[in-house]
Amino acid sequence: MIESGFPSIIIKPRCGKRAKAGHPWIFSNEIVHPNPLPEAGVLVDVIDDGNNFMGYATYNPHSLIALRLLSRNPDEIPGSVEWFQQKISLAVALRERLFPGRISCRLVYSDSDCLPGIVIDRYESVLSVQILTAGMERLTPVLIEALKKELSPTAIVLRNNSTKRKLEDLPLYDKVAFGKIPECCEIDEFGIKLASDVLTGQKTGHFFDQVENRLALAGLAKDKEVLDLFCHTGAWALQMLRAGAANAVALDSSRPAIELTNYNAKINNMENSIKTVMEDAFHWLSEARKNNWKFDIVVVDPPAFAKNAKQINKALRGYEDLNRQAINLVRDEGILCTCSCSYFIHQDQFLNTIHKAAVRENKQLHILEIRGQARDHPVLLSMPESRYLKCLICVVRSR
Repeated sequence: MIESGFPSIIIKPRCGKRAKAGHPWIFSNEIVHPNPLPEAGVLVDVIDDGNNFMGYATYNPHSLIALRLLSRNPDEIPGSVEWFQQKISLAVALRERLFPGRISCRLVYSDSDCLPGIVIDRYESVLSVQILTAGMERLTPVLIEALKKELSPTAIVLRNNSTKRKLEDLPLYDKVAFGKIPECCEIDEFGIKLASDVLTGQKTGHFFDQVENRLALAGLAKDKEVLDLFCHTGAWALQMLRAGAANAVALDSSRPAIELTNYNAKINNMENSIKTVMEDAFHWLSEARKNNWKFDIVVVDPPAFAKNAKQINKALRGYEDLNRQAINLVRDEGILCTCSCSYFIHQDQFLNTIHKAAVRENKQLHILEIRGQARDHPVLLSMPESRYLKCLICVVRSR
């Protein structure tokens, strides 16, 4: 074993079973915390209760997830520019296999790409980076240097505004870490142009996790009238219009989202086929019900309703009410595409909730596909937390 020079953290007896089976997290109650405590985010050696080396990790004594394993190979010492470059290179190679010729995508998906606490989206030559842990916050300068060497970006922006950072006792901020970003980053999503706000837009500016789901639904859209709820930048509606949809209504409560949707419609020469509405979805759906408006395809893609386990029951009620109203707007034999990006809502719970919504509307749903996040968001089999997105494509029929 190579001497790393890192402090050692010892696993308590009979603890760390999930980590030994491949999960990258070790919780605070599973370890013996040293005294005095090291600073949050330091690199450490992890030793099991039999005095065996388990791996190298970042350590945060103030977080429920105390250790995040970076390497289980004693000869692979993490934290250097070269180590980051090697991980980034593997992530890039996978995306090139999945999407030959495509540049813009989710480039690094945290633990699933062996970089816990790091999410990187690539917008052509601009990189949008989220740092979610104290360990990677300390290593951010090294990461940026590795990204510059490995990918030669024109700009790197740090989108460190996720509330998950509060769990690591980290501040929230957004800033350009390198280069100069354009006012809007324009990408190509399988034939449609999409401009995204990488500095102030939702998440990193674009939802790459739904790319393949949008393509799947677009295949059913020819000559159809479409409703896109929580439209963000209009990607669902525009992808269906490209596939031959007759027209689309795109709704969001955010003014910047509607402005981007209008801009994206214009650069795709689709402004005459789409109507945008800036309004609260629940209120608009209530009015649509009163007016008996109907659509051939309705997309329901809201933000996460449950951000922690305590919010599950409230979130399920929200999903049921929302989908009940959406189902009411689908013409008989039409399509409902409904999604949940809440990790804390499991697939069976979501399916049961959508079924309840259909029953309340006296409708029968026939599921064509149960889909998940795009392949550039790979699921780590030993880590259920890496699978979060549920997407149902259903035919709606009267009972």
